[in-house]
Amino acid sequence: MGNILGIQLTCDALSTGFINCTRRKAAYVSRLEHNLIAIQTELQKLIEAKNDVMTRVANAEQQQLRRLNKVQGWLSRVEAVEAEVGELTRDSSQEIEKLCLGGYCSKNCKSSYKFGKKVSKKLQLVATLMDEGAFEVVAEKVPQPAVDEKPLQPTIVGLESTLIKFGDVL
Repeated sequence: MGNILGIQLTCDALSTGFINCTRRKAAYVSRLEHNLIAIQTELQKLIEAKNDVMTRVANAEQQQLRRLNKVQGWLSRVEAVEAEVGELTRDSSQEIEKLCLGGYCSKNCKSSYKFGKKVSKKLQLVATLMDEGAFEVVAEKVPQPAVDEKPLQPTIVGLESTLIKFGDVL
């Protein structure tokens, strides 16, 4: 009767959860150098894909086609990621200097963890953009503008006799 709420946790379950959580977080630091190399490689592939799409768009626009909104949005996201990865690359030397024990530990764990997590997330974003960049069609025909019929200029009423006199003088 005294046992209203029974919670049963074993030390094994607690320690396994703690170890898994710690391992995931430590992976951001321990894989930092690997992820920095990978993000540079993947970014280069993304830039090449962007250039291919831009070439296709330029060719289509020369044929009086209009680029699709999803293509324009993708190009904008790629340019934004390029800038963000550039910032990460500039900051990477400072973070790598903080690493010790063969890159498995850091002098400033919190800073290296945050930076490693950013790099990992950007690497995932670059991979996602690569997948999204496989466009079959990059442009569409521009819809013809609706033709407005303009009425003929009306005859000038009341000045016909003046026009006739003026025409006789000429």
